[in-house]
Amino acid sequence: MRKILLASDLDNTLIHSYKHKREGDICVEMLNGAEQGFMSAKVHAQLSSLPDNVELVPLTTRSVAQFERIQLPEGCYSRAITTNGAILIEKGIQNEKWRMSEKHYADELMPLMEKLRAELDGNEKLNVVRIVDEMYLYISCAKPEYVGEFMDRYSTLTELDVMLSGRKIYFLPPEINKGKALKRLAQGEKDAFIFAAGDSTIDLPMLEAADLAIIPEALDSLLENPNRSVFKGDGDFAEFVIETLIDKCKK
Repeated sequence: MRKILLASDLDNTLIHSYKHKREGDICVEMLNGAEQGFMSAKVHAQLSSLPDNVELVPLTTRSVAQFERIQLPEGCYSRAITTNGAILIEKGIQNEKWRMSEKHYADELMPLMEKLRAELDGNEKLNVVRIVDEMYLYISCAKPEYVGEFMDRYSTLTELDVMLSGRKIYFLPPEINKGKALKRLAQGEKDAFIFAAGDSTIDLPMLEAADLAIIPEALDSLLENPNRSVFKGDGDFAEFVIETLIDKCKK
């Protein structure tokens, strides 16, 4: 039976925040003693009983610490990639060879990231200014109306890839991205059919690298990969992701 690998983003793909909690959802993340992240009960059950030929690999822009807060169903994954592709975690342990090869690219641009951090730190329009896992710079705007100001100022001002997600802006070394990480992972999975699921422009490199991309309609016009399954409904995107996967397993 052919192996199937699902590389999936987490936030707003497999899980959602407390702001979008629905009746019956299962809490999968706590932050400072409060419920933070949720997953539909249906998806939780499906992830708990994936077919033997399916491997889930969470592939997230979250830091290692942020990822480790998430409690996915026991046994549903053994490998995960965090920090936008920079860190591979295998059975709870960081792969040092992987991390150091990616850190090489971050180190080349670290003086620029440090300069930007110093410039942005203390700005009253920002809640967070942080270098994440020594790999990329991240800021969070205090109000949605501030986002345009920072994007207009910095999106073409730097060698870093400047990516927007809600009120969050990421300054990413171009060589550190989810697509490169997925391709690197796939080198050891030559016969596997590779799914990728994601909801934002940061996920596009990963979605382009997959045999089949699972996306919301908002990304349809941005994706070049012709092999796609597009979610056009008003329901749960995570449920659509897993149902698309399971349908493939039946064929």
